[in-house]
Amino acid sequence: MVELFFGTVTIAAAIRLAVPLVLSSVGGCFGDRAGIFNIALESFMLCAAFFATLGTYCTANPYFGIICGILAGLTCALLFGIFVFHFGSSGMVVSIAMNLGMDAFTSFLLLTIFGKRGSFMDERLVSIPDINIPIISELPYIGEVLNGQNIMVYLTIVLAVAAWLLMYKMPFGLRVRSVGMNEKAAQTAGINILKYKWYSVLLTGLFCGLAGAILPLGGTSIFTENMTAGRGFLAVAAIMIAGGNPIKAAIVGFMFAYAEVIAASMQNFGIPSQIVLSFPYFITIFVLLISAVCTKIRKKVVKI
Repeated sequence: MVELFFGTVTIAAAIRLAVPLVLSSVGGCFGDRAGIFNIALESFMLCAAFFATLGTYCTANPYFGIICGILAGLTCALLFGIFVFHFGSSGMVVSIAMNLGMDAFTSFLLLTIFGKRGSFMDERLVSIPDINIPIISELPYIGEVLNGQNIMVYLTIVLAVAAWLLMYKMPFGLRVRSVGMNEKAAQTAGINILKYKWYSVLLTGLFCGLAGAILPLGGTSIFTENMTAGRGFLAVAAIMIAGGNPIKAAIVGFMFAYAEVIAASMQNFGIPSQIVLSFPYFITIFVLLISAVCTKIRKKVVKI
């Protein structure tokens, strides 16, 4: 049982599985702190996953596929921003429309371009190769967990820390947070509200594009319809729990991925698959509940 929960295989799998969740959660923190209601992360990631697949298929180069995924994520963010910031549309309505529409759009492109339904696999879909780092490999336990991962695992850790520094240790982050807390006060201080909202939503698109690209290129070398499978909504939940803090969101994202790995391992114990598949979402609801209760208790303590 200890091996199931804390074994190197379990933790290594959780780290690899957490990469899309962590990246999308960290990116979404910028929009959250800027006061932007955006639950369209699912559509950003799904669009990025398809175009990363297409880019890799055309060039047999996964890194070019990642670039295509990032560009797709930025395009989705641009579309979201135009409707919300310039047309005055509701962020909730635009998010729902994009989430529903992107599922149909990618299925249509899959059939039109590749002539496939359901899933697409080809020898030209090359995954990002794993790398060996001698210094890490010599460390007990940590070496077995972290060594032999693809470069995006290490880049994700760096990006999460960089996002936290940008948010809390640099003027850019202070201005983004001030826009989200009080737009009028920020405007009085000379901050261009629209500019920083655009920066925030584009950063969200960039991170989600990277997260979506990892889904088909992180080891599976396959694209399937609705490949995100709710990861965008888990990322939104992680952002809410973390209060828009990139490091906390990354930790929560890892927790969700860890729960998913444990759920998959529990199938060996004869537990019904329906319960196993729903386990990560039960964990999400439970963590959200605990977070809400803790927030309410803190508010009462402050009042006293």
